[in-house]
Amino acid sequence: MKRHEGLVLITGASEGIGRATAERFASEGYDVALLARNAQRLEELRETLERQHGVSCLVIPADVADSAATMQRIGDALDGRTLAAAVVNAGIGLYGPYSHSRWEDILRVIRTNLEGAMASSRAVVPILQKQGSGSIILVSSTIGKRAVPYNAAYCATKQGLLGFADALRLELRPFGVHVGVVSPARTETPFFDRMTYAVPQSARRNVPTNSPDLVARAIFRCMRHRQREVVVSFPGKVFAFVGYHFPRLSDFLLYYNVPRPDTQ
Repeated sequence: MKRHEGLVLITGASEGIGRATAERFASEGYDVALLARNAQRLEELRETLERQHGVSCLVIPADVADSAATMQRIGDALDGRTLAAAVVNAGIGLYGPYSHSRWEDILRVIRTNLEGAMASSRAVVPILQKQGSGSIILVSSTIGKRAVPYNAAYCATKQGLLGFADALRLELRPFGVHVGVVSPARTETPFFDRMTYAVPQSARRNVPTNSPDLVARAIFRCMRHRQREVVVSFPGKVFAFVGYHFPRLSDFLLYYNVPRPDTQ
């Protein structure tokens, strides 16, 4: 296996898309820096990756909702190192009517998904600018491209990442730094078990679901080919296409097909 210069930082690395992404990059010969809240799961993943792939792993326990601490810990861990890429993936969800969602839960989603992503990016930008290379890959969502009801705060954060990426891409182009976005459709991970439910979730209709490994392959491809954006899976592409080009039709379909939660 070819070893690559530089390591890859992955936030939200302890499970789901983040874990699959760490496994993908390690299998391709990249050293990885693993950031998440659960230090024990990170240590277990570090041992697995080093044993199976012979790479070197850093463990960075941090909650990206604490932006100041996250920037400090990333900066300390990566000081003096070459960075091949930063995969900004950490995120949480919130389901339910906006009127029933606690403000504390809304703020937590914003601080984790948007502020945390921007803080993680801010910590690596000076490193990438100085070395004149590397990538920042932001993990958004197809419902950041076409918002759906009962996920208002989550959709706002994921749409925010798209705007952030568009601006940052142009700012970093003169430095040779690539900024890409990967937008998965629904992915089968523990994300849905851990998300906050403002009200009990309605019965879910049959929704096409990605595997974490499919998303991880898209993230690796986005970095390797310096792509602007990757929408994962054919159903995800159709959903985003219809939402962008036919917004009234999309509104109609979502209004009459998304189950309304029980607010009684």
